[in-house]
Amino acid sequence: MACCPTEKGYGYEHSRFEKDVDENFHCSICYNVLKEPRMCRNNGHVYCLACISEHLKVNSQTCPECNEHLSVDTLRRPRVVNNYLSKLKINCDYASRGCPEFTCVEGLETHVANCGFAPVLCSNAECRMEINKRDKVYHETEVCEYRKVKCHDCGQIQEDMGTLRGTLLDLDGKVEAVREETKDSRAEVKKEIKDVKENLSKVNKDVDEVKVMMSQMLEKFNMLELLSKLPSTTEGMFNTPREDILIAGGWGVKGSAEIFSWEKNGWYEISDMNNEHAGASSFIYNDQLFVVGGLHTKTIETLDLNELPLTWMEFSDELISTFDHQTFVYQQRVIHIGGYNNDKHKKSNVISELQLTSPCTMKELCQMPQPRSCHGAEAFEDKVLILGGADDNDDVLDSVLAFDPKKNECKELPSLPHPLTEMATVRWRDQVVVLGGCVRDDEAQNDVFMYDCKTGKITALPSMLENRCHCCAVITGNTIVVMGGENDDFLCSVECFTMGGSTWKYLPSMSGERSQAVAEVLPSTRKCVYV
Repeated sequence: MACCPTEKGYGYEHSRFEKDVDENFHCSICYNVLKEPRMCRNNGHVYCLACISEHLKVNSQTCPECNEHLSVDTLRRPRVVNNYLSKLKINCDYASRGCPEFTCVEGLETHVANCGFAPVLCSNAECRMEINKRDKVYHETEVCEYRKVKCHDCGQIQEDMGTLRGTLLDLDGKVEAVREETKDSRAEVKKEIKDVKENLSKVNKDVDEVKVMMSQMLEKFNMLELLSKLPSTTEGMFNTPREDILIAGGWGVKGSAEIFSWEKNGWYEISDMNNEHAGASSFIYNDQLFVVGGLHTKTIETLDLNELPLTWMEFSDELISTFDHQTFVYQQRVIHIGGYNNDKHKKSNVISELQLTSPCTMKELCQMPQPRSCHGAEAFEDKVLILGGADDNDDVLDSVLAFDPKKNECKELPSLPHPLTEMATVRWRDQVVVLGGCVRDDEAQNDVFMYDCKTGKITALPSMLENRCHCCAVITGNTIVVMGGENDDFLCSVECFTMGGSTWKYLPSMSGERSQAVAEVLPSTRKCVYV
């Protein structure tokens, strides 16, 4: 068998990827897309492991970009870059042999090892033709001119058939003798068998009816228990107003923003933000929408909701660079929780107060038991719940913390039903509604459940129509709206659920696919212009 091409050490050719790969993810030594990326200790310059290892072996022990002292032992793994690259779709090493598959980079080696288009040699003597692995059995047994053909011993077959024929004749004689002996009692036996079958059929029918009845009673009991805690669908639709929704930023849309109008039942675009703000957070404070941080940016952008046309303004560019964090307003204070710190290249366990001064400052309030990002957070009257996420080792968490903003301390609450990260959350009454996310191995979920902030009790809700992680969600009135996210690819679909109902339904899709965006419910008093 030929040597597997994935064993070569240098970067991946750009043409192999399903979509264009940003030049920031190319190795500056081989100019290919990074493979097994490594970065220098202080300045974050990234190279293929094989390229930088060869450079350090042949040239001086310095970084090619910044000339800082560098060795193989001091190279660091850029987890964020590696996570991004691992999700890119790349064609198979055997595409030239006919393999049509595109797979994630992280699964390429496994796919190649099992690819049916891998070259193998025919094992028949004197053939040695190179064929695809998936065609090996068919070639060797059906079409190869050197294949082995079994010779049948016709004489032995005839002898065996004669023996079998004699045995069958003997059995026919015995069966006839038994038939004569049981002729008189046959009718009685048939009647008894028929009676037994009828009785069994009646018992089975009764058992099935009891099972159906018990199942229906249990279903009605569970539904009554849930409905006793929830408003009716009619109450949610007509007694509670629904405000318009703004979504902005994220992967796939390069800083675009749009608003969903319930009145128009559609989306309309507004001006673009100045930065992409993927993995950012948002909050509304004094009728201004704030978008905080994100990957590759330290800026805060604001949108004055009372000024038309709606225009994004840069509020500050002095913020610590973080993404996959959470921010919210609690009694006129802006609280910032966790996330990945780009400056320190690690996840944070710090809960801080973001002070909207010039320049902006972060005042540490408390430290969580472990770092976390991609978590959920919702504020209640006397506490803030922090749910799930992933720690500094990318282990998915099931823990729930209650942060007391008055005492600036955290305490553990009952855990989630399973580890969960990259989910969306909204607050409804005394409940945190948890939507989608990933349990493990980046498999997006469509599960929805409520977590009681007082007791930790879990209540299941109907599942979403699509699996989603890195989606965003808002609740307006009693209606939850979930937008975008990922499920192998970025999503533009939107779906909603009214508390007290039984099913989700689709709303009009956004104008573009987006993941790790921010979304907010707009105040009902804002000025409104549809374009």
